[in-house]
Amino acid sequence: MKINNSIKAIIIDGTKLLVNKCQNAQGEVFYTLPGGKQRPNELMFDTLTRETKEETGYTVEPKSILFIREGFHEENHRIEFMFICDIVSEYEEDKLKYDDNQIGTKWISIDNINYEPLEPAEMRNIIKRHFLGKPNDIYLGEMK
Repeated sequence: MKINNSIKAIIIDGTKLLVNKCQNAQGEVFYTLPGGKQRPNELMFDTLTRETKEETGYTVEPKSILFIREGFHEENHRIEFMFICDIVSEYEEDKLKYDDNQIGTKWISIDNINYEPLEPAEMRNIIKRHFLGKPNDIYLGEMK
């Protein structure tokens, strides 16, 4: 079994959360957090800034870890590190390099996050609790 680290950005502006807008093979739209796979010899913050710039066009500065989750898919054990980030530069369209199923980015309302197709669904409450200033566990284990 192969272990992969994925580093994700939680970017909040006012009452909005920046997400990647994706579409599966059946045409269904869903959202994910910006970020992605850590390369060998790459520090987590470097992964986070590189992946976020490619997927959103924004340069971010990681502030703190909000939570860690992990899960299994086929022969992969994936560990995801979710960091609260601030945007530190304006949007740069020429830096975009979308993932295969990504069709754009979108700012979604945190007030309505439980009704948005943000995956995994269990993550919605964690982000909303953070936004409301409520404590969360850092290690969340496996989420579906």
